[in-house]
Amino acid sequence: MKHLYSFFLALACVGTTQAQTALTFTARAPLPDGGRYAMGYCQDQSYFYMVGGGSPLTAFTDQVFRYDPAANSWGSGALSTGQVPQHRLGKAVLLPADGITPARIFVGQATTASGPLSNMPVLNAASGQLIAAPTSGSPTANGGMTTWNGLIYCFGGQLPNGAFTNELRSYNPATGVWTYLPGMPEAKSAQGAAINGKIYVIGGFDGAVNSNRIDTYDIATNQWQTLAPLPTTVSNQALVVQGEWLWMIGDFTAQTYLAAYNTRTGQLRTFTSNLPGRRNAAAAIRNNQLYVWGGNTAASNASTLADMWQANIGDILPTATPNSARPQLSAYPNPSTSGEFTLDLPAGTHRVVEVRDALGRLIHTAAPAPQAERYTLPLSQQPTGVYSARVRSDQGLSSACQLVRQ
Repeated sequence: MKHLYSFFLALACVGTTQAQTALTFTARAPLPDGGRYAMGYCQDQSYFYMVGGGSPLTAFTDQVFRYDPAANSWGSGALSTGQVPQHRLGKAVLLPADGITPARIFVGQATTASGPLSNMPVLNAASGQLIAAPTSGSPTANGGMTTWNGLIYCFGGQLPNGAFTNELRSYNPATGVWTYLPGMPEAKSAQGAAINGKIYVIGGFDGAVNSNRIDTYDIATNQWQTLAPLPTTVSNQALVVQGEWLWMIGDFTAQTYLAAYNTRTGQLRTFTSNLPGRRNAAAAIRNNQLYVWGGNTAASNASTLADMWQANIGDILPTATPNSARPQLSAYPNPSTSGEFTLDLPAGTHRVVEVRDALGRLIHTAAPAPQAERYTLPLSQQPTGVYSARVRSDQGLSSACQLVRQ
């Protein structure tokens, strides 16, 4: 009996070690200028960017800093100063260079000393210099902001009169046009991200209570859906995407909260860690490393954090399909001045090629010949702008790429 008990105990231990529940973070280079909280943040393939936010000395700043994870360095100083208004609670998203314009950082959903920011500064990611400052559509603060297929999406936040809104709107950088879309099911401050053509809004604050809701907006169908809620409320968390997973770090109250939500299955994984608690922090993922930096722990500027941490998450979360098995789609020439593209199709049998414009409207479908390796895509009759092509395989896998019609 004793040996049988030992066997089952060992078996139980094997089962528990298969799903890691604790992360170990190591310290990285501290933030410059005493730290930041409630700042905008984004990343590209090489750097992390931090825009505005509160500091130990003031509730509003206007510096842009860039971190090099390979060198573990925040550079020799601010990438730029004075190119954006002094603000906090803002969001930042990055659009990569497309052959026409450089990589750009869009800053929005922020509040200044006089109220919500009325425009959306656009910065050159390489220099930090201001490129443009289009209107923000509807000035709101502490709302969500994300990007998908070359469009910017803003949702929720607090209006100049203090009320919270459920508004969702998209911005087309190619045309400068804002489009108002169906509103969120709940008016609140918001944190969210776009994954696989859907915007996921998780938690938030409506002015009275924090939320445990998960609502998703399908860009293709223009519809909202309410998913199973979180077991706890969450707000003022940092968010970062890893494949089909959405990491949440920190919370306004439960500041050591650390979890990952699977947007395909609805699974929630929670973790313990040695990461000091925080809210209003920033996060990024590069080479399967999770980075978390800054934030604060209380209402005073003196609680601003200047630490930065890194944890290996390479083997933590399973995915539906290994990256090596996912189909890859590419196009050339890209950009195209003639409007004709050649698509290099993924290996295998293909069902359909779909092309959508920058507003998400389906403008072209085709069924390439079975086992075809290439497909000629004619967009010569379409206006200049950014388009997205997607190919779906018989196995249900899909891959997309962005097209630029000059």
